[in-house]
Amino acid sequence: MKIPRWVKLGCFGTLLLGGLAVAGLIGFVWYVKNQMLDSGGVLLPEQAAYDVRHYDLELKIDPETQSIEGRNLATVEALSPLDEFVIHLDDRLEVGSVTVDGRSAAWKHRRGLIRVVLDGGWRTGHRAVVGISYRGEPKVALQPPWIDGFVWEKTPSGEHWIGVTSQGSGGDSWWPCKDHPSDEPDEGMSIALTVPSSLVGLTNGRRLSETENPDGTTTTRWRVHYPINNYGVSLAIGPYRSIEERYHGVDGTLDVPILYWTIPEHEAKARAMWTQAPRILKVLGRRFGEYPFLDDKFWVVDSPYKGMEHQTLIAYGGNYANNRWGFEDLLLHETAHEWWGNKISVDDWSDFWIQEGFTTYAEAVYVNDTRGVDDYLDYMARFIRGTRNKKPIIQGENYTASQAYQGDIYVKGAAVLHTLRYLLGDQAFFELLHGFSTDPRFAYRLVSMENWTAYVEEATGRDLQWFWQRYIYTADLPSWELSRQGDQVTLAWQDTAFAMPLPIRVDGRDRHLSMEGGQSVFTAAPEAVILVDPDGWVLEASDREE
Repeated sequence: MKIPRWVKLGCFGTLLLGGLAVAGLIGFVWYVKNQMLDSGGVLLPEQAAYDVRHYDLELKIDPETQSIEGRNLATVEALSPLDEFVIHLDDRLEVGSVTVDGRSAAWKHRRGLIRVVLDGGWRTGHRAVVGISYRGEPKVALQPPWIDGFVWEKTPSGEHWIGVTSQGSGGDSWWPCKDHPSDEPDEGMSIALTVPSSLVGLTNGRRLSETENPDGTTTTRWRVHYPINNYGVSLAIGPYRSIEERYHGVDGTLDVPILYWTIPEHEAKARAMWTQAPRILKVLGRRFGEYPFLDDKFWVVDSPYKGMEHQTLIAYGGNYANNRWGFEDLLLHETAHEWWGNKISVDDWSDFWIQEGFTTYAEAVYVNDTRGVDDYLDYMARFIRGTRNKKPIIQGENYTASQAYQGDIYVKGAAVLHTLRYLLGDQAFFELLHGFSTDPRFAYRLVSMENWTAYVEEATGRDLQWFWQRYIYTADLPSWELSRQGDQVTLAWQDTAFAMPLPIRVDGRDRHLSMEGGQSVFTAAPEAVILVDPDGWVLEASDREE
């Protein structure tokens, strides 16, 4: 039978549309992948051979062409003999020249790495300044801050509104740096930011000066007095206005201006929200030590994306609405990162939860200290319900940011700390958090999970390897079983190595079971109503029924 022509055309059209759809999907996947870089992972041997002491970054932003032009001077010290210097920079950006101690050097820029030939090499302890000039159109954020990069937006009135975020991609998506969490500039950073004079340009650190240039641009110079992680370096540009509150410190002896920079359209809402900032700093400061960057500043800036914990220039892109516990949780979360993420930073993305879990838990601490334990438990219940337990919180070593990133580093990490609080008791637990954040071995330094667990053991005199193994390095949650025989009741963890105490309620009366050896045996009348962990203090998988 002859196939009608219209059938042939229909089949051809279907195949054509299908092919176009597949091609479109492949193109979209390629585009998304092309917009994603990665940060961290295995440190290159050439980069392990030097330590960054200071960065001096100059950057000029052109909003009309969505391009940048810059120069970075990296002061470094050789940790071992070195013949070649290697630093990261995205291939989208073009390197113009490279110098070593002011002299031109030979270099290659491929696959995101600038390789610089060192004439004569460096001996251990040699200190040098490597200068790199560059320009181009940087990676544009596809879904900031998760698929990150530059954000070129307009305010509702049509003025340029610009930001950049790079936690996932790393700072090398827009400036030359050693893109690995294990190295922060020990002596801080200098930044010179040039923007059109009709706009306000903001960045990290303390503002030192402002210069009007003949070409209609303005250059501001800034000094970061502390180590800073690569993704914590950022900028914000827009028609900003500042809103000021005063922070008087944990003990009331300070009088420090703290600023929120808003676009005009958000000013009224921003003013109302910003009144809570001094209280947030005071509550968090009591628990974790005084606000850690007083020599620089505490500023938050209205951003055209969700938000990010950029050191001393937090990006806020929320809706200016308080939650039912009476505070703006995005503002609080990003502020808490000044302690957990900026002051205390991990040296391997595998330990990402120390930044995100501790910060998420800080939200609950704020509820605890401003509204009481009942509301704290209510707040924590949300996190516990949100755990997914598909992968361990720490999956291995030398992970990249994207490999380590998952929701459980936030909510399960917070729930682990919540459970640790019950295990240790309030006084010992909160002394741990305050002590770890203020201990000079860790404050303004890089830390690891091993640092944290060793500190807990040192401070408490207890070996909690069973606790960390179950909650941090294992995906599945522990579960218990309750059995009754007459008036004898046995409550046992299925994992006999797990010795987590459990609270119970017997006919309305609360008890604490030590669970040594993974179980506890007690007596209760056969008709007694027994509730295990009725308030949700312990992260576990069992059904909470008699």
